[in-house]
Amino acid sequence: MSIVLNEREWAENAIASRQLGRSPMETLNRVARYYYQCEGYRRKEVKQKVADFLLQCDPGVILVKWEGTIDRLARTAGKYKLIELDGVDVTEEELRIIASLDGKQAQRLAFTLLCVAKYWNEAQPNDNGWVNTSDKDVMNMANIKTSVRRQSMLLHEMKKAGLIRFSKRVDSLNIQVKFIKPDSPVKIHIEDFRNIGNQYLMYCGEPFIKCDLCGLTIKKKNNRQKYCPDCAAEMYIRKSVESVMGNRGGQRRQADKTAAV
Repeated sequence: MSIVLNEREWAENAIASRQLGRSPMETLNRVARYYYQCEGYRRKEVKQKVADFLLQCDPGVILVKWEGTIDRLARTAGKYKLIELDGVDVTEEELRIIASLDGKQAQRLAFTLLCVAKYWNEAQPNDNGWVNTSDKDVMNMANIKTSVRRQSMLLHEMKKAGLIRFSKRVDSLNIQVKFIKPDSPVKIHIEDFRNIGNQYLMYCGEPFIKCDLCGLTIKKKNNRQKYCPDCAAEMYIRKSVESVMGNRGGQRRQADKTAAV
């Protein structure tokens, strides 16, 4: 499952917008749990509600093909509690340990692994620092684009330093973070799991800003920059439309005045 800090709010938005999103299975999973845990529907009713939601999102869907999946989601809707977090805290001692690593790339990765491990600790209290997230997703959150070989080297160096350990299970690629220090004073509160690596660099004083519209942390290109590229394009279109509508309104008022004369 991808990281969502507030699954209840996320499910409510999905239901209201009738959107399955990029991962329909994750959406249906959270919607089923929402109906069972928050709305109080019985499992049989949850099954019907999820089927109705799926039809609202995709009227052309063939429900027979989804019947087994929906039945399983309804049966397990109470197994895992919906996650409702406002973020995770990073402490002074944890940051000191991260800063001891050689190179910003390794530091970004360690910072991201720590945040993800803390998320899973909150989501699953018996998790003990395990990062239950794919390496690919972790690297994306850390804003690291490099070869698999380089990624392996970074993880190996952290293992040598005693900061992480790998699962002993042959079929598991999970990592356990070993440098969680909750008793140290809190220095950073992370409430956005996009671009965690950039957030670390911004904390270190590098030129990064948060988009005024969506909150994404991006590299600062100039002093006038307020938005990420996607939001900048959206704001340009919005202002262009407002400008056109404003001009039309002005022309209409002028025409009315002329006609009155």
